[in-house]
Amino acid sequence: MARIENLTLRNNVIANYEGQVTDGKPNGFGAAYYRSGGKYEGQWKDGKRCGQGQEYYPDGTLRYEGEWEDGVRSGQGKSYYTDGNLAYEGKWINDRPENFPRSTSF
Repeated sequence: MARIENLTLRNNVIANYEGQVTDGKPNGFGAAYYRSGGKYEGQWKDGKRCGQGQEYYPDGTLRYEGEWEDGVRSGQGKSYYTDGNLAYEGKWINDRPENFPRSTSF
């Protein structure tokens, strides 16, 4: 296991990473601890969240579980409200739920 400090993710999110590393980038399984207090645990490829993973709110409540591609939610997944209730289950495209209005934020 390796550690990378101040890893910049999509949308300028800064995190500390612990997990598998190849050529100085997250690759394989690992966890990113966001400065905002949330975290991501799951698969990585070439420094980006890719494959199966879970993202958590700062209080530890599950925010999203499912597929990621190129650093964003993409494929099948579920998102949750801060109270733990299911917000959306289905297909995600480029970090957005399919068939949801653009004004909806997840």
